[in-house]
Amino acid sequence: MLLAVLLYSGYTVALRFRPNINWQSLMTVMTFFAFVTAVPFTIWEWQNGTMTPPDPTGTMVVLYTAIFPSLAAQVLFIKGVEYIGANRAGLFINAVPIFGTLLAVALLGEDFQIYHGVALVLVLGGIWIAELSGRKHAGTSGAGAA
Repeated sequence: MLLAVLLYSGYTVALRFRPNINWQSLMTVMTFFAFVTAVPFTIWEWQNGTMTPPDPTGTMVVLYTAIFPSLAAQVLFIKGVEYIGANRAGLFINAVPIFGTLLAVALLGEDFQIYHGVALVLVLGGIWIAELSGRKHAGTSGAGAA
């Protein structure tokens, strides 16, 4: 998980250096390379006999995942980095567990527990505090420069 966080942080910072191309072209290239890197693991599962084809529900989950978390979320994240910068957009990656919990409750029928609520408040509170302190810092440094 630490490696994933490190790599996603690098991705977020690198987005500001992306070529000035249409978001659809960028997503096409990233999707192609994600597919290429998944192929060896798929072959490995198939050869080991551990590959399980999805049932109709699994197929719907795969389609949902491909469209919303994979495509729509990445496009919106790229646009967010473009509009508010990598530092501020990077904070919102902390909201991923919140969405995961809410989707598990809504789609899978999981029970919402008190610790989910506490985590939700802590994550949203942390984002709010970081945004608030960032604005105060920007206002202070801007006033000092004038």
